[in-house]
Amino acid sequence: MDDIDRRIVGALRVQGRISFRELGRLANLSPNATAERVARLQERGVITGFTAQISPEAIGLALQAFIDLKLKPGASMDAFERALSRIDAVEDAASVTGLFDVRLRVACKDPAHLGQLIELLRSVTGVQETSSTVICRSLQLTRAKMQ
Repeated sequence: MDDIDRRIVGALRVQGRISFRELGRLANLSPNATAERVARLQERGVITGFTAQISPEAIGLALQAFIDLKLKPGASMDAFERALSRIDAVEDAASVTGLFDVRLRVACKDPAHLGQLIELLRSVTGVQETSSTVICRSLQLTRAKMQ
């Protein structure tokens, strides 16, 4: 990656829906040259996709939490991951180091829904233990815009 690629990636991190014209202005390229750069960054796996960020609260999922999971010794992470992918309330998941093996970010309607989700997770093959933390407020990180 050269400096132009870094400027493009930096600008896309701030605003993923920026036009090629505006992105080109920031990178000192024509819109066509910018589109070609973005396509190459996608082909190389630097840019892995574009997504919409949805507000869970706006769709009735006002309670968010982290749920840490410890898997049973010898449990298959692949099988667990497949089972987890079928649970709609799971927003994000990461394999982590420390006391637990996996950390989930979940979005639920209310405390009862969170309780049901925890019981569902405990029934998933390989889960030995859970620990949950309700999120009081998500912090909004503002990334510096490219000049």
